[in-house]
Amino acid sequence: PGQEDYLKDCHGNLPFDVTAPGLQDRSVYPRYNQSQPPVEIVQEAGEIVFIPSEWHHQVYNLEDTISINHNWVNGCNVAIMWCFLQDELAAVQREINEWKDPMDDWHLQCQLIMKSCTGIDYKEFYNFLKVIAENRISILENGLDDEASAKNTPKAAISTLGMLHAVFDLKRTVKVLTSLSANEDFKKLDLTSLSPPPEALLHHLKAAIDTALL
Repeated sequence: PGQEDYLKDCHGNLPFDVTAPGLQDRSVYPRYNQSQPPVEIVQEAGEIVFIPSEWHHQVYNLEDTISINHNWVNGCNVAIMWCFLQDELAAVQREINEWKDPMDDWHLQCQLIMKSCTGIDYKEFYNFLKVIAENRISILENGLDDEASAKNTPKAAISTLGMLHAVFDLKRTVKVLTSLSANEDFKKLDLTSLSPPPEALLHHLKAAIDTALL
């Protein structure tokens, strides 16, 4: 993590190929000489590669390939996801800033454009946090029963989160949800369709955490 900063060109863009000879041109890539050599692996059929958050990577298919990818989010990196969305929205706002005054629904249009790029907007991100929070609260409320059933079912033992894990995720969710609720771009949206309202959800999460820690 952080190595990608050394790979950016003078305009702040990352290269398509981190092994390209052109990266040696210091007039274009002024910090490339500070970067570490890339780690190269060969993934065989049936193998899974886990790439941690913020690790820049590239892939070459050595032959015809079917690749299945899944983006993984939990309490450890949900704040990174929130920062990413804020950066994406800011980029959209810069691009269409000249239309801010003549366009009545400029803020909504920015959300739509961001969603077309990221697959999610701020209101959907709120609902994403809500679903995660409700799941973790359910674990806390039924924790003892879940743990008991997990001991009797090997498959459940693998998939069931523990109480401490649920509390950890809830604490991270509260932090991100607090930031989202205070965000000026979020507050400019029509939030009446959100159920429960952000303030009520935050109160519920904090109460669930306090109860679990008693």
